[in-house]
Amino acid sequence: MQKIQTLRNYAYVGSLADVCRDFVAEKRASGLKYESTAKKLSQMCRESLNYDITTNELPEDFVRAWIAKQPHETEGNRHSRYNAVRSLAQYMKRLGYEAFCPEKEDVAKHSCSFVPYIFTHDEIQRFFTAADNIRREKYSASPRYHITIPVMMRVLYCCGLRVSEVIGLLNSDVDLDVGILTIHASKLENSRYLPVSDELLCVLCEYAKTMPVYRNYDDYFFTAPDGGMYDSCAVYNAFRRILRDAGIPHGGKGKGPRVHDLRHTFAVHSLQKFISGGKDVTAMLPKLSAYLGHANFRCTEPYVRMTAEVYPEILVLLQDKYGRLIPNAEKYNEDY
Repeated sequence: MQKIQTLRNYAYVGSLADVCRDFVAEKRASGLKYESTAKKLSQMCRESLNYDITTNELPEDFVRAWIAKQPHETEGNRHSRYNAVRSLAQYMKRLGYEAFCPEKEDVAKHSCSFVPYIFTHDEIQRFFTAADNIRREKYSASPRYHITIPVMMRVLYCCGLRVSEVIGLLNSDVDLDVGILTIHASKLENSRYLPVSDELLCVLCEYAKTMPVYRNYDDYFFTAPDGGMYDSCAVYNAFRRILRDAGIPHGGKGKGPRVHDLRHTFAVHSLQKFISGGKDVTAMLPKLSAYLGHANFRCTEPYVRMTAEVYPEILVLLQDKYGRLIPNAEKYNEDY
């Protein structure tokens, strides 16, 4: 089963069709997936049919109508439209076309106030005890459910991976001889090698013994019942089930804990270990950033503040030695 990344070709109509198609093609030629923006531009093209727009023109009245706040929508959705049309406008202006480029002042300031849930060490212990005791339903179509899920959850936490990175692992990406995972084309289009701990390597080796002897290197390491990739919704449902069995309350939709919070917890627990062990945080942060696959060092800095908040006993040390590293902004997104 080869891991093939397929990019959807959206339909573009109206006078902006050609320029949108060329813009998306340029972005994808540079190695970006550009799925979300491509979809937004396709929607924008359909909306443009209601306006008198000449070819390769992006008039101000249409742009302002496109980025206007719609009833009952979130600011996040509005900003995704704003970002899409602004990127297109910059591209068109570069080509010499008439295009109105909206500024940040044209939309309300958007910030995400969601605070990641950081599991305590006791909760993590309870979580994995519950995961190890999980049982598949009597008539489940997933005969390896109780074997796969505990290992998958350990990889999520112990390596700080995103769900998409874990379910996308192929057999060829898991080197059990040296203990290295290869992450291909993650969210930010970068690939990286991740060494795993001896303890996790033992877990992976034991899991591999339960797999077919003659398995294809291009098959998924965590194989779904149909032989393909595990569904992210199935991972989330298993996560919620483990939380319940571990006695860890869930705040409801949008309040967490979320599966992605295992990644946040990995980062915070790693920093806590560095600090408690007397490691130089300024030296360790770039290593943690590379391990997490962050686009830049700034994406990792908020974990310093989260670590100080979760473990107040080290706050004084952090303020005295690394106060300048602790950001004030309370903004989090899925890049972390």
